[in-house]
Amino acid sequence: MLYISYRLWADVFRVHGDGEYMRWQRVSDDVVPINISCIEDTPSTVFQITAYNRHVEKIFDVKITQPGTIICPATESFVHWRDPINQCEWGLNFSTATDAHRFRDCCAVINLILFLTYSRFNFYQLCVCYQTII
Repeated sequence: MLYISYRLWADVFRVHGDGEYMRWQRVSDDVVPINISCIEDTPSTVFQITAYNRHVEKIFDVKITQPGTIICPATESFVHWRDPINQCEWGLNFSTATDAHRFRDCCAVINLILFLTYSRFNFYQLCVCYQTII
């Protein structure tokens, strides 16, 4: 089983309203730790994303399935995606652009290509190439 776990810091948002009156509504009162765990890797990859407020109350608990979820960068530090299970749009405004990039990289589909190469030192090396699909 593939196991990935990250903790990043972000504000949590959810789209509120319908049609012309849609807007981002803050779910968290402040920046909160976002916990990312890979909970399944066969046949598809499922990430569980959770967040707790300062009172240790769970305020965010969603799953991202890959392939299938498109994670859209809106700015350098804000990403959002459609949650088909809860029928809503979620957004995370990360403390840094680096954290937003880490989130996208972690929750993206990665194709691994493993191959052996014969080195000039007369032994085989295992090489790993990967392509991230967002």
